[in-house]
Amino acid sequence: MQTFESSIDDWIQNFLSKPSKIFNNLPPCPYAKKAWLDKSVLTHWLDNTFEIKLWISAEIENYTYHWPKGKEVVVLGFNPSRITPEELSKIIDDTKSMLDERGFVALEDHPDDPEVVEGIKLNHGTYGLVLIQEKEKLNTARAWLEKKNYYKNWAKEYKKEVQDR
Repeated sequence: MQTFESSIDDWIQNFLSKPSKIFNNLPPCPYAKKAWLDKSVLTHWLDNTFEIKLWISAEIENYTYHWPKGKEVVVLGFNPSRITPEELSKIIDDTKSMLDERGFVALEDHPDDPEVVEGIKLNHGTYGLVLIQEKEKLNTARAWLEKKNYYKNWAKEYKKEVQDR
């Protein structure tokens, strides 16, 4: 069985880093591979130790208060059967003011809530994820992608939803 961390490695190496015409010949996530290879991604598996809804909220608060040195992204992973996509979105919505105050953003990824651009499913697919990163760096990356016409095939509503997170 593939471990959580090795599945993230596989997703980054074999999907997120492969150029696609859909993204104007850029990869779905042009920054993922470098961050992964630079060891600036921290993965944290949330097992069955605690109730998942409370644990996700607690870890978002913890990591944004005590940001790990040298890390660009923290990836919380969990069994998606432990929480619905709606419950996960509510947690992210409920933590938004704290995240904004601290200068971070949390992006949710649930296999039962597909994120699709022109037929390409962007989700990890196996695990539920919350990706935490500094908002300013994310906005800088989004601005660069905008200049590269990365979003040209995105539905306007989906683009707005993603960029408003």
